[in-house]
This record gives sequence, C-alpha cells and structure tokens, in this order.
Amino acid sequence: MIDWYADLPDIKPKYLAITQLIRHLIQEDKLLPGQRLPAERELAEALKVDRSTVSRALLELASVGLVVKRTGSGTFVSSLPHLDNATNKVNWTTFLETTASNNYQAYQGQLLQARALDNGHLIDAAVNELPMDLIPKLGSLQMDWQNFLLAQHQEQDAGYLPLIQTISNVHKARNQFKLTRQSLIIAGGAQQSLLLILRSLLQVGDAVAYAQPSYFNASAIFQAVGVRTYTVPLKHGKLDLGVLEDLILKHRIKLLLLNPTFQNPTGEIVSLRQRQKILTLCQQYQVPIVEDDVFGWLVNKSDEVPTFKSLAPANVIYISSLSKLLGSSTRIGWIVAPQAIGQRLLQVQKKLDIVPSMLAQVMANLALTNPSFNSEIHKLTLALAARREAVATIFHEVRPDWQFASPNGGLFFWVTQRDQEIFNHLLAKHILVKPGPIYGADRQTFRFNFAVIDETKQEQLRTQLRQLKP
Repeated sequence: MIDWYADLPDIKPKYLAITQLIRHLIQEDKLLPGQRLPAERELAEALKVDRSTVSRALLELASVGLVVKRTGSGTFVSSLPHLDNATNKVNWTTFLETTASNNYQAYQGQLLQARALDNGHLIDAAVNELPMDLIPKLGSLQMDWQNFLLAQHQEQDAGYLPLIQTISNVHKARNQFKLTRQSLIIAGGAQQSLLLILRSLLQVGDAVAYAQPSYFNASAIFQAVGVRTYTVPLKHGKLDLGVLEDLILKHRIKLLLLNPTFQNPTGEIVSLRQRQKILTLCQQYQVPIVEDDVFGWLVNKSDEVPTFKSLAPANVIYISSLSKLLGSSTRIGWIVAPQAIGQRLLQVQKKLDIVPSMLAQVMANLALTNPSFNSEIHKLTLALAARREAVATIFHEVRPDWQFASPNGGLFFWVTQRDQEIFNHLLAKHILVKPGPIYGADRQTFRFNFAVIDETKQEQLRTQLRQLKP
C-alpha cells in the first residue's frame, strides 16, 4: 500500500515533488506497467494539494512517456516507461499550453489580425494611447551634437540631472508632493519602473495585490519575477477593504499596486476619502503602496485628488511616465521613493543595466521645458472632453442597453452590456475594443478608447453600431 503523502519529497513547487515521487515508485516497481493510478481528485486528497497541481504533474509525466491518460478511463503507468530518457527531458508542452490559455494573447491575436486586414473601415478603440492628431505639438526640439556630448557629463546614477530637476519642478508646480527625503529615479517607462520595484524589493514567491479589473491583470511582469498576485474588487471607485484585509492576513501581501487616477480600464478616480481609508489599512499592516499615476497629466484642476504619495510620502512609491502623453514610444518614466528604497532601486537598476538612453532623456527634458508644453496639455484636455462627450452621446442614442459612467478625463469608457459575445460582434462590424477578461472582468464588459474618435469617425461609429444586433 502506497502512503502518498508520507513519501512525497519535501521540495517545491509541489507538482515537481509529485512527478519525482511517481517516477521513484515506477523505478522501485511499486507502480507496475499498465497499472491505473488513483483518480486526480483522490490523488489530490491523498497528497493534500490542489487538483490542478496533480493535473500538471500528470501532464509532465505523460509528456515524457511515463504515464498514459485515457479519456473516460483514467491515468495508467505506461507499458514501457523510459525512465532514463525521462529524467532530463523538458516538457515544452506546458510552456505552450500556458501561452495558449492566456486571455491576453488570444484576444491580442484577433486584434492584430483585424488591424492587418484593415480596408479603411476599422475603428480601433482598443489602442492604449492617444491618436497622433492629439499628441501635444511641441514643434522642433533643438539639440546639436556638441550639446548632447556635454549633456552626458550631467548624467548621474539616477539619470540625466536636468531631467530630474525638471520633473521635480513639474511635481512642485502641480502641488502633487514634495521631494524632501525622497529619491527621483529615471526609468524606461512605467512598466520598466514596476519591474525594477518588484525585482528590487521582493523575493520569488512573495505576494502582491491589485484592483480588479485592472491592466495589471494582463502584465507578464509578475510571472517573470515569480511573484504571486491576488485581486481586490474595485467598484465605483471603491476598493473592497474587507477583501484586501483578508488577503493581507492570509497571503502576507508585500505590496499593494494601485492606478487610482483614471484607473485603467474603468476610468475612475479613487476619492480622497477612499484613499485615506486604503492608507489607514495599509499602514496598520505595514503594506507599502505602489502608485501608478501615468494618467495624472489629464486631470482638470477642479477634479484633482491628492496623490497617495502626498498623503503618505514615507509609505508610497510613486510611478509616472510620458508614454500616455507623448506617444507609446516615449520610453521615459520615473520613480519617486523614500531615500533608502531609492538607493536599493539604483543598485538593482545598475546591475540589470536597464538605464534609459541619454538621448531619450535629453529629448524628454526638451519636451517638458518647451514653452508650449502647458498650453498644449490644456488643449489636449479640452479635445479629449469634446470627444468623450460626443462618443457618450452616440452610445446613449444608439446603444441604450450599454451601461457606462462618463469619467472626467483620461482616455477610456468602461462599458457593461448583456451580450456575452460583444467582442466578436463588434469585431465583425470593424470596431475593436479591449474585452473585459483581459483585465480580470467578465465578457459582458469592455474598454473603449474614446480619444481615437475624431469628427470623421463619429458618424462612422454611429453607423456601424446601428448594424449590431439589438
């Protein structure tokens, strides 16, 4: 009689321990060729693991010929198990299956195909950024080669000194927070900033939490660094603090990741009162917050809410970038962190060699110091407001069954409707959107980038939406 749990090797991950155990049992003739293994559910109970862990272990063993899975009959030891070959053979199938099952990859493939086949009728509201016609027009940014060479002498560990000073002045002018006892570090965009933070502060197996729905759900960064993720429901700008507290206690959450201003994808702004409640809970359990503020540029003064960084500078790491403002190829972002954390980030950034190019930093500084910069941002917010209102009017007129709240800024509508297959129906009418499952939501939701709908496309949108099934 096999005592499955007692014989299980004390190694992690558990599915590898199970594969090692079964391989050993076959080698010792305790499991014989053709013998049926216990059902996955029974085996999971005997081993005190999840059934999914057993399923993955059996998939590994099947891929190297040690077991055979027969539909409707169960899993059997192979008639001729090749133990010598099995010990060193990598199961590439598991990598392919993981990729194939990824919602983001599947939907992204459909979006890319639709763009490639565009015959001029496509409305691409699935993009993540501004259209070219709305990107601030800053004219010619003058720089000669001699000045560029001189600029390299102003490079510090944290980045190009004039750019650091310019960004500091921007935050002061916007009354967002002070940089006293803080480090400002230039990075290659918001995603690279997040990668740097995770690599610097967490170990493999550590846990983080973020809101659901969220664009964090589609990020490959967490898997790349071996971090476990847990989600907290977000509805009408309110994070479920009860769920967050339970996650902190059960899973020892190390970081809370938030995108509180024009949250992606919902477009909501987390209120000041809600931010204070989140901070109180996180301070109680000593959980730092990473605040992603890439859309903060697009807030009207009347709607501005204090950043988490301004409310608790010692407890928050702040991220921002220029990519949502000056185009996705503008890979310049920055991190503002307490000094001790900043030093750690700099050490890891240097070790990983992920410092942005000096040319990109110099160009970013020229853009931010351009005399037209502030007026162009003002024009942008007005143009976005006009397009937001126009698209909302079309939705109300043509699709009264769609539910959405019109945000006071940002780029996106978050729409809920009753059609489970809305993504494919819209795709058939040459309208691209980002479906809810990408963000951890259900198929009845989608994100729509209203910024791309100029006056020419507004009538086109109205016509193509009318062709949808009621």
